[in-house]
Amino acid sequence: MHSHHSHSGDYVAHAQDTLESITQRAIDMGFETFCLTEHMPRLDNKFLYPEEEEQNFSISTLEDKFLNFHKHAIELQQDKIQQGSKTKFLVGLEVEGINEAHIDYTVEILSKHHFDMTVGSVHFVKEFPIDYGRPKWESARDASGGLRGLFKEYYALQSKVLTKLKPLIVGHFDLIRLFSHEDDLDETTGKFLKDIVIENDWPEVWEQIVENLKFIKSYGGILELNSAAIRKGWSTPYPRTDITNAAVKYGGGRFALSDDSHSIAQVGLNFHKVKDYIVNDIKVDSIFYLDLEDGKTVIKEKSIKEFTESSFWEQYK
Repeated sequence: MHSHHSHSGDYVAHAQDTLESITQRAIDMGFETFCLTEHMPRLDNKFLYPEEEEQNFSISTLEDKFLNFHKHAIELQQDKIQQGSKTKFLVGLEVEGINEAHIDYTVEILSKHHFDMTVGSVHFVKEFPIDYGRPKWESARDASGGLRGLFKEYYALQSKVLTKLKPLIVGHFDLIRLFSHEDDLDETTGKFLKDIVIENDWPEVWEQIVENLKFIKSYGGILELNSAAIRKGWSTPYPRTDITNAAVKYGGGRFALSDDSHSIAQVGLNFHKVKDYIVNDIKVDSIFYLDLEDGKTVIKEKSIKEFTESSFWEQYK
């Protein structure tokens, strides 16, 4: 089994448990590949999260932590290889997607340091975090001119992340929905969000979504099915079925699993529910994953039959 997106308490203020203990948990669960992908540092103190401010973090703190993570993760990766671990660890990073300056900063970091892969994410719109809480999400919405504008801005920024970085794994594609409410009103249509069909009601937003999916396909990227959405109250992983259906139609139907774990307890959490989602809702023929061969990152494919019949699933019964 595979997970392409993880965090640890060593390097992220809102995570728990050590990087070493999380890698051991992945080994104990029988993962074949597991990606270590701490967040990129940010460029301005105004982007610090409250828990970081409480711990007196600064931008230089984040940069130091990130560089320490990179060194530590490579050491762990090599140690596990020498120990003969059946779990391969890929060292990566997760893009914050704050603005164009930050995306350019990612390009700079990738030119200076080797990473096996990247997770291309967007966590900010109009420089407000959209997955931290409802108040900040509302600030982003208001700065975007309303609900429809918020979604448009999110997918436009996602497009910039994709075109400049071409991340192998595209993170939580519809994270913009996390703090939305079904009764949020779209003033442009007079409809509540629960009644909005993006393709029909927000055609310019849908056009950007489709463009992004086609571009991901063009460079060989993979859309993650991120189980973190389930622990946050969703009935599905990110993304929801309108996006996964579009990804099959326009993006080649290339999906990979991620747990987006922030602690030992979240490693592989709800993966069995993601499996059910794949089998019952997405209905693709195969699942994709990253692997290392002779130190190089390769994309591999596993049939749904092999995927569903894996002994990995026994631990969820």
